[in-house]
Amino acid sequence: MLDVIDAFPSQCAEAIKLGEAFAYEPSEGIQQVVVCGMGGSAMAGDIAHRFARVPLFVNRGYDIPSFVGPHTLLVAVSYSGNTAETLSSFEQGIAAGAQVLAISSDGRLKEAAGAHGIPFLEIPRGYQPRAAMGYLALPLLVVLERLKLLVDLGRFEALLDRLEQVKAQCTPSVATSDNPAKSLAQTLDGRIPVVYGTVGNTDLVAMRTKTQINENAKQAAFWNVFPELNHNEILALVRADLFANPYVLLLQNGTDRRELLARMEIMMGLMKEHGVPFQVLVAQGETELAQVFSQIYFGDYLSAYLAVLGGIDPTPVQLIEGFKKALAQRLSD
Repeated sequence: MLDVIDAFPSQCAEAIKLGEAFAYEPSEGIQQVVVCGMGGSAMAGDIAHRFARVPLFVNRGYDIPSFVGPHTLLVAVSYSGNTAETLSSFEQGIAAGAQVLAISSDGRLKEAAGAHGIPFLEIPRGYQPRAAMGYLALPLLVVLERLKLLVDLGRFEALLDRLEQVKAQCTPSVATSDNPAKSLAQTLDGRIPVVYGTVGNTDLVAMRTKTQINENAKQAAFWNVFPELNHNEILALVRADLFANPYVLLLQNGTDRRELLARMEIMMGLMKEHGVPFQVLVAQGETELAQVFSQIYFGDYLSAYLAVLGGIDPTPVQLIEGFKKALAQRLSD
């Protein structure tokens, strides 16, 4: 897993080229986009939503929204190509008359796309889905930007440069004293990470960091978003004694609204008052895309180092695989 994480900048460079080489032209004007996926594949849709110029809905489930029709671009994203929820949404999208394309490495989605004559963007095999974020997200972003469904993403070279900088700081050969991901992992070791982002900005990074800690370190983690958390979760500070060993990570970048930064600053004061430790993580990068991906990349390193500290192999996800088999058996009975 650490080798795969180290190679992420190269993965992203290759993924951009895959998107640039993929020819797709809609048959009618597209008014909205629905990205269907689960887990790491759905995160590709979350990133696209962050930069969308038209309504873009991320569909995490078996059934598609009722508004899907001929002016909808429905993108089915499944790394394995065998995700049951995505396959169901894919077939429903075709039946609803949507314009459909598929992104996968193989599996039943590839077969179904071929059978229906659906454009299929094939990405490399052999990765854990969560470790293939570049392949899942960047070809989609390139295609959607070319169709003018996203805002201008800026130079992709800026993204790749920033990822190389994160790698230089966080790669395993860099000592803990100079490695911010290792240092933060030591701080979080034995604690429950709680990751807070801001709506429409770093919220997707907060969720991604939480799920990476779940899958790689095999431990509990939680996430929430400003301003919503100020309307409910803030009151948990009154009984902070019920939540053993939390540590809050506050995500920022250069595009947060002034009002949200003010909320975050007030929360810092309240957390100090109630004895809840926290740390602010500020994204760097020339473009907003570079900032988003670099924070995701840092979280990947962080989750892997938490696994190492816990004596856990970050790669296998045996409970998830066992659950899928049990579900398949239950539904076949």
